[in-house]
Amino acid sequence: QKVKHGVTIFVPAFNEGNVLEKTIQGVTKAASAARTPFEIIIVNDGSTDDTGLLINKLEKKYSFVHSINHSTNLGWGIGFREALGIAKYPKITLFPGDGFISTKTLSQMLRYAYKADFVCVYLLNGQYRPFIRKLLSFLFTFIYKSTFHLPIEYINATPVYSVALLKQMKLRCRRYSFPAEPTVRLLRSGCSFLEIGGYMNPNANKSSALKLRNLSEVVLNYLWLIMEIYFLNPTEYKVKPKRIYS
Repeated sequence: QKVKHGVTIFVPAFNEGNVLEKTIQGVTKAASAARTPFEIIIVNDGSTDDTGLLINKLEKKYSFVHSINHSTNLGWGIGFREALGIAKYPKITLFPGDGFISTKTLSQMLRYAYKADFVCVYLLNGQYRPFIRKLLSFLFTFIYKSTFHLPIEYINATPVYSVALLKQMKLRCRRYSFPAEPTVRLLRSGCSFLEIGGYMNPNANKSSALKLRNLSEVVLNYLWLIMEIYFLNPTEYKVKPKRIYS
């Protein structure tokens, strides 16, 4: 049943059995502090540990927790699109199963969720990331910002999106290109956006960015976005976005 206010929180989980329960507790705390109606959709993306058993336990414990299970690892872009398809609320966001973003930052994102078409975050404590991860993030952001002329600090954050706007798009991202792809499409089509500074959890430094399948997907998706925005649908994607201030 669709409702008029609230946020669906998508939690991708791949072998997060040792931290997932703590992550869900943090999400619950953040949403309660923001006084935001919410639901949590956990996507078990082909985990081989006890993540699936833990998700069953969480579903029994919390009425607002729901799950989708993959027999193999498909990527969090696919998981997000599945969560988007069954989202109960008009807004949707992502909170990684390893608790990458601090719960305080998530609470702030939820508090501002309805201030703009999408709310994005840039990290204020990126020094906790390993050097190679910081370098990749810098290059990724620089290339996307330069190519698509984006007015934001960080491209691959975990925004709060409008479900209705995303459902109008044909998203192709499967893995690491999410959430860059929907962010580029929204900004280039003239949506309103609010950007806030936030914090990562220093203990959550697990990264799959260097995997070959992620890098190949990033390149292919980047080239497809160039084709679509500058050649196939240039009129649709040349509207200036509107910055909203908190």
